[in-house]
Amino acid sequence: MKNSKELKAVLTAIHCINFVSEHKDEDIYKLVDYAIQRCFDGNTNLLSLHCIGQTKESIMPQINELLETETQYMKFIKHKG
Repeated sequence: MKNSKELKAVLTAIHCINFVSEHKDEDIYKLVDYAIQRCFDGNTNLLSLHCIGQTKESIMPQINELLETETQYMKFIKHKG
C-alpha cells in the first residue's frame, strides 16, 4: 500500500462491515484481527463492541465518514464511476 497511513482506516472498515454482515466470514475476521495486531499493536475488541447491534445500513455512514477523513477511498470510488 503506497499510503500505509490509510491502512488502519481500511482495516477498520473491513472489520466492521464483515462483523455486521449477515454472512460474517470468520477467515476475514481472523485476518483483519491479525493485521491490526501486527501492524498497530492493537486488537479488534473495541471495534467489535461498537458493531454489536448494528446493521450494515446503520454503520455505513460512520464507515464512509472514517474513509472520507482518513483515506482517499471516496475519491477513488468517484473516479471509478
